[in-house]
Amino acid sequence: MGFKYQVGDLNLVSDIRLPILKSKDFDNHDLEVVITSKLPTINKTIEFLPDDSVLYQDISNNIFLINKSKILVSIKENSINDASISILGIPLGYLLQNNNFQVLHGSSVAQNGSAICFIGRSGLGKSSLAMSLIDKGLKLVTEDLCLIKNSSVYNFSDWIKSDENNLIETLEPIKRINLKKDSRQRSLYKLKNRYVSNKKTKLKTIYFLDSNKKRNIKKVSPLDSFKYLFTYAYRKSDRDAISLEKLTKISEMVDCFIYSRDIKMPLEDNSRFIFDHIMDNL
Repeated sequence: MGFKYQVGDLNLVSDIRLPILKSKDFDNHDLEVVITSKLPTINKTIEFLPDDSVLYQDISNNIFLINKSKILVSIKENSINDASISILGIPLGYLLQNNNFQVLHGSSVAQNGSAICFIGRSGLGKSSLAMSLIDKGLKLVTEDLCLIKNSSVYNFSDWIKSDENNLIETLEPIKRINLKKDSRQRSLYKLKNRYVSNKKTKLKTIYFLDSNKKRNIKKVSPLDSFKYLFTYAYRKSDRDAISLEKLTKISEMVDCFIYSRDIKMPLEDNSRFIFDHIMDNL
């Protein structure tokens, strides 16, 4: 019946081994990843189809069709390993968005049963910041995909992305997966269980990351929070009413801040600054 995993509170069965997901035995599944040879061609990276499904092509030209309960995968010759990693980004994000989660592009850590999310565009240091905070005693909740349902963030993996320069060796990662075509030459690192929050965690705070010449943390209003969430949320269109309702609820119930880090300062200094802010607000 294929490989079996738990993602959030859902059971997923896959024709492809998905190395960073957590294995689980079950009889009935909610979601599927299915290999197929019959998918339409695509002229751009992502396309939203009239039937509400999503068509996506990764950097290795693997094609993914995401609907309500399945990811169908057409694999380019000799690139199944690339496909197994690609699934865990945009395809899985939209699959979970179709199944009552609100998915945000970001990383999340936990402290004392409260989840803190870091949201922002690629390259702003979400993963590096999360890793530095884990080294200070917080626990990993999610990497790359923040899965939110009923005001909680769900863990689905023990892995985090980093390049060798930012890898914190005191965390002693126990496995590594090289990302062959990553533009920032990062790898995935599996953390020991003691560094991971292996359950859903109540969402407490969201930081929207920015870079600046001056370090600053500023609280933002629910309206401005919604605008930031809207920018980094998985959704099928600007009129996705279900997603808009979820984002509105998050913006009204969660404390949100803009964190402008000093781009000239080392990661440790920026990490200590936000660590102190987190501890003062818990």
